[in-house]
Amino acid sequence: MKYEHIDIICPYCGSSSIIFDPDSHEYVCTKCGAVIDDRVIDVGRDYRFFENELAVRRTSGAYTNRVHDGGLGATIVGGIRTTDKETIKKWREIRRIQKKARVTKKDRIVERALRHLNDYVRLLKPPKYVAETAGNILQRAVQDKNYKNKTLKMMAAASIYLAYKVHGIFKSAKLFAKEAGISYRDLWHAEKRIHQAISDINKMIKRDDPAFFVPYLTHKLGLSDKARFLAAYLINLSKKLELNNGKSAIGLATAAVYVSSILLDEKRTQLEVASAAEVTDVTIRNRYGDLIDNLDITVEL
Repeated sequence: MKYEHIDIICPYCGSSSIIFDPDSHEYVCTKCGAVIDDRVIDVGRDYRFFENELAVRRTSGAYTNRVHDGGLGATIVGGIRTTDKETIKKWREIRRIQKKARVTKKDRIVERALRHLNDYVRLLKPPKYVAETAGNILQRAVQDKNYKNKTLKMMAAASIYLAYKVHGIFKSAKLFAKEAGISYRDLWHAEKRIHQAISDINKMIKRDDPAFFVPYLTHKLGLSDKARFLAAYLINLSKKLELNNGKSAIGLATAAVYVSSILLDEKRTQLEVASAAEVTDVTIRNRYGDLIDNLDITVEL
């Protein structure tokens, strides 16, 4: 069934004889045959489909930052159940054309970047809220730019890394790069590009707190809850003495974990702690010295 629409005038022939086709979601001029609008949002009721219905469904999911149009564009899913090769080929072609029509020239680079992002999301399996934040960061970073495909891929990985930092979740850059299958250098350069493209991203990122790293490190090293609480207590004391000013947060955290493991007779070597945090043992030695000297801790080795 088609409905006449009296409020729209055809821009091609000036006719007001416009109809709306609910099956194709199009406004069509009955005089010249022009399609006035083919991207109409359906605000009507949802429909139920059953397995035995021979229908091709046009559906749209919830809003998401991981799709260039927010996931609001209609997508053809499923198809007619048949073994006829020509029919299968026909519907595959329809889906391909429909997918291509959803992406405007302006959105192509965003769509390509988000495609890489979704590949990394499937690989790294971050929390959903981290993936959504990464999608928002990536869209803002590549909008109206002209990056090569390799650069887009690296920026997609970097956006997930930055999304973790926005939510205050510890992820070692070297470890993240290894999990994503890229080099640390590529991750660094991609992160730098995003910082250049989004001037206020530093306001979004939570400042590194040494205490954030403690649960991760104690879990990876197999230390007890007592060691975790003691490490957090040592970090709190060091903050009061301002030992963390201008120093690496991960360095202070590793030193506190190392000291707590010794004091509670759960000793781990400096190399073991350094390996867990993806830092050098020199970093631990320097921060370890600060803790021992300023907190008046006596350690028997």
